[in-house]
Amino acid sequence: MKRLNESGQMILIAGFIVGIGIVVLTVMLNNIVYASNTASDSSIETNVFDYSNVVQITVEAYEKAYADSNGGSDNAKFNAYLANYSEKVVKSYSFSGFIFSLDSGTLQDAYFTQNGLSDGNDDWIVVERVNYTDSFSLSRLNASTLGNESNKFVIEINNQSGTIWSASLFNSSGDINLTVYDSSSILNSKDGTFIDIDIIGNEIDGIPFNFYFSGQTSGETYSIKFINGSQAMGTFLTSGDLVNGEQFYIERVHIVNSTMKLNKNGHLEINSTIPITLPKGQI
Repeated sequence: MKRLNESGQMILIAGFIVGIGIVVLTVMLNNIVYASNTASDSSIETNVFDYSNVVQITVEAYEKAYADSNGGSDNAKFNAYLANYSEKVVKSYSFSGFIFSLDSGTLQDAYFTQNGLSDGNDDWIVVERVNYTDSFSLSRLNASTLGNESNKFVIEINNQSGTIWSASLFNSSGDINLTVYDSSSILNSKDGTFIDIDIIGNEIDGIPFNFYFSGQTSGETYSIKFINGSQAMGTFLTSGDLVNGEQFYIERVHIVNSTMKLNKNGHLEINSTIPITLPKGQI
């Protein structure tokens, strides 16, 4: 009887040990899975940080190179600045085991799309919550780079109720047709060859032309929107005040496609081509 009791106790002890072993094994597996996931997340966060950092400093380098080379007109100086920047970044990243390379690209004329490329976002808001616009001009316009009447480039000024002012540009048999509207009717129009329009100054190539912009937008809170931006090419500048009291200044003259690469231990971490608009780099 005593031996039977001892056998029962041994079975209970063995079962208890097996149970503890299962619990320990489960905890260990959970820790391994958690550590693996944590390492993976950490790697992702590191890559995102590296990417955002290299993009930011590269955009700033392009802005400075553009300014120092007189708006890119001194091409040799522009390229020399970027070559010097690339050399310094290569040395900086080498300490952490990265190999950096930069293909600086060439300056190009920009479309009125969001990123400045012909295949960029066609319809986009340039700036919103505007209280007052003190400058708004488009330059380097050419009929050959404009769409036809069914694919016209349009500037829209919208408040909460809808469109309060707009202007369209399209190729009209080799000339440029410019038409200005309020919410329901035509305010003014011009058909001819011209290069520059100054919407706030009410001029086309220095000749008076009433755009009616200030009167239509006075006292309004509005956004400036471009539509069919791929159907027009040129430069633009707009500035003014937002409703929160801050000022805005947006200028686009050129665009450049920049390709950045980061390698570490033979593995390509970053390989991105981004359009940078100048003089102010907007990504």
